[in-house]
Amino acid sequence: MKKANLVLSLFFACTVAFAQSENKNAMRFAKTITAEDAKKHLSVLASDEYEGRETGKEGQRKAAKYIAENFKALGLKSATDNSYLQKVPLMLSTPGEARLEIGGKKYENMKDFFAMPLGNDVEIKGTNILFVGYGITEKGSDDGKSEATKPYNDYNGVDVMGKVVLILSGEPLTKDSISLITGTKKPSKWSSSSRKKISLAKQNGAAALIIISSGFEENLPMMKKYLSSPSLDLIPDSTQAVETEAEIAQIFISESIGSALLSSQKKSIAKIKSKILRDGKSDAFELKSAFLFSVKNSTEKIYSENVLGVVEGSEFKDEVIFVTAHYDHLGVRDGKVFNGADDDGSGTVGVMEIAEAFAQAKAAGLGPKRTIVFMTVTGEEKGLLGSSYYTDNPIFPINKTVCDLNIDMIGRIDEDHKKDSAFVYIIGSDKISTELHAINENANKTYTKLSLDYTYNAPDDPNRFYYRSDHYNFAEKGVPIIFYFNGVHEDYHKETDEISKINFGLLATRAQLVFYTAWEVANRAERIKTDVPQEEK
Repeated sequence: MKKANLVLSLFFACTVAFAQSENKNAMRFAKTITAEDAKKHLSVLASDEYEGRETGKEGQRKAAKYIAENFKALGLKSATDNSYLQKVPLMLSTPGEARLEIGGKKYENMKDFFAMPLGNDVEIKGTNILFVGYGITEKGSDDGKSEATKPYNDYNGVDVMGKVVLILSGEPLTKDSISLITGTKKPSKWSSSSRKKISLAKQNGAAALIIISSGFEENLPMMKKYLSSPSLDLIPDSTQAVETEAEIAQIFISESIGSALLSSQKKSIAKIKSKILRDGKSDAFELKSAFLFSVKNSTEKIYSENVLGVVEGSEFKDEVIFVTAHYDHLGVRDGKVFNGADDDGSGTVGVMEIAEAFAQAKAAGLGPKRTIVFMTVTGEEKGLLGSSYYTDNPIFPINKTVCDLNIDMIGRIDEDHKKDSAFVYIIGSDKISTELHAINENANKTYTKLSLDYTYNAPDDPNRFYYRSDHYNFAEKGVPIIFYFNGVHEDYHKETDEISKINFGLLATRAQLVFYTAWEVANRAERIKTDVPQEEK
């Protein structure tokens, strides 16, 4: 018995000693992440010389070159045999004329309707429009793990192949705001955006989708500004076998115009909504009206670049951890340079500093067991384009991608933390892997001791930041993620987002938290598990 106790004691002592050694190693290299180095890099990337780093412009290409040269100087491997750059093919579309006619009546673009930009010219003619309620299909679930939902199907028994589909925005709600789908005041995922409805209409074969938007007037000023400017979108790269689905036309109209269309069939929005609540389903019907929709754009194919540097793992090198940030910003507007020092110059230099820490560990013979890819992506400000392209065209297999630690704005303090500046918002850490969430919590408790704010992680948070940065494209593929964020501030998306306002000490500490989390994920014996049930996409 004494011998057994002695063996156990020795084992425990060795385990403690190993853990302490690992902690010391991690702390040794975390110290290389400094405010001084971050400022050195940001002074370059957020300077006027880089012209706001707008995707597809010269300033963005300069930034890509600077980051790639830094990765090379650190001794990081390139992600491919040829380059630190992944080319991202884009279509630059300059808006042209948009026309909408229903039943012989002409509607005015940016007054009566707006249409989401499409890369190609579009012309759709038809003789009828098919109304299908809210345009929702919900199978229903109550497994005790994910949000309980009730079955609901607006497409049940309805053939919309090749037809123009008309739907209501939102979801069926009672007068007390109880969702017919969730049975509570918590709305379902169908209320969060039109994205899922557009995808579902496309899956069902619709040629176009008209959405009667309850927030049309409220959103119109923003959409006017957005849709009057040239837009960028991804296009297939002819050098890669990429399967893409053609987008369907997406037309948003006001409730007043929607009411006028429905009244031609002696229907009203209020009566339709009431009937859906009473029957638990919608009744599809046709509006026998001639339909014409057309958009003409001038288009040009251009390229941008994601920048990738790799520290190869020693034991599980096929398992890959990503540390990401977007390096693009808004460019030059009305002669003013939008330097984006915080958004996302701060995250970009954070990635560069973390890359240097792991490169030094590798050079000292203490490199990670798993491979770490440091990727700064393009096109985030244009719609998460760079990360979307990467996750659809991965250089490293998605099923071997352990997690993505995404850094978007870590150099400032928002209004809610003026008295508690040692903080960082954590978003998404528990949405796919509870182990990743625990690792980040423990890393902070052990080393950085920041206040971790989960305000924006709430499922019903109206800001929806979980969906608004590059980690989301990894999350959609089932990859665990964490989004590190300092919140918005008075200089967000303004020309005043300058380097003089960056808190470099806090930036470095936040970057160190990402480093410690990556260190633990990279060096633990087992790959982190994806243990949170995911909603069907």
